[in-house]
Amino acid sequence: MKFRAVVITKKRLVTALVSAVIVTAIGISEAKSDIKYPISEDMCYNMIDTGVGGGKKINLKATIQKLLGFAPDNPKALIDKGIGNGVEHSDNSDIPDTVPIIGEDSTELPTKAMINEGNGLSLNNATDYDVDLEALCSEDLSFSIDPDSISVLVMHTHTTECYDGDQMEGETERTTDPNKSVVAVGNIICDTLESYGIHCYHDVSIHDYPSYQGSYTRAMQTIENDLNTYRDVKVVLDVHRDAFVYEDGTKLRVVCEGAAAPTSQVMLVSGTDSMGLYNPNWRENLKFAAKIQSAANIMYPNLMRSINLRTERFNLHETKGSLILEVGSNGNTLEEALNAGRDVAKAIAAVLVN
Repeated sequence: MKFRAVVITKKRLVTALVSAVIVTAIGISEAKSDIKYPISEDMCYNMIDTGVGGGKKINLKATIQKLLGFAPDNPKALIDKGIGNGVEHSDNSDIPDTVPIIGEDSTELPTKAMINEGNGLSLNNATDYDVDLEALCSEDLSFSIDPDSISVLVMHTHTTECYDGDQMEGETERTTDPNKSVVAVGNIICDTLESYGIHCYHDVSIHDYPSYQGSYTRAMQTIENDLNTYRDVKVVLDVHRDAFVYEDGTKLRVVCEGAAAPTSQVMLVSGTDSMGLYNPNWRENLKFAAKIQSAANIMYPNLMRSINLRTERFNLHETKGSLILEVGSNGNTLEEALNAGRDVAKAIAAVLVN
């Protein structure tokens, strides 16, 4: 399956315009001394959640889109405007023909040697770091799990994110019903890992309601509290769902083509220290992501989207096995996301038990 990814360099970002949009939209001219210029696209989309702007509830993305005349995170629009470079990637064409595809209903897991081959790895790198994903994947993990202890923490920074249905309109609607939100996906991830002898703790604390702003700050406190309680945890999985609404009102739906049951795709997000925040573990996190993607490509071709390496930290500094999992998007159904959660959990199990 071919898709187009967009690579945006800092030089291509219209810094002056975006800065003006932020100042105009949020009214932070008096806070300019707290902002480091040039302002990157990542900073623009995360200012509300990091506390800049006095907590005013506005749709910053929509404001930027209105003033720019196009959606900054719409790949086609960026290519059409000449701001982004269209780069062709192949999700699974690089998987060697000799690698066996393990069946949907099989409990068999690929071996460590198979995973370390780096099958069909794909990365969208939003940082300035040079990364050799294949080389990272070939290395051993710097941590191991204790089969007799809780070793995986599953949690949700945006706990109320839900999927397409009657309870959701647009991209930012949420539900506090854990049976309809990403919490349900977290449950199936934990259940699947437990079936392979990997003990989990699922923290369902709500961090994004009633206030969305400050979600990551509250989530970090939860993670640190849990790590103090469960001291053998080596892996922290922050389970989300992606979101995008196109101009015609349709929502982003990412589908695993060829799956035995309706299944969404999964994107792994790894942070860095690019914005100056302490994050010594980011390459270890990325290595973990590469191995999961490799295992999933063997077991469930087309399940995985490209790994997203970001400039932000996203609380992923707490362990050497911390990742964000974007399971499906706002155009997917809960059933599709649950199936994806089960499948990606099997890929994670393959990495952890080998």
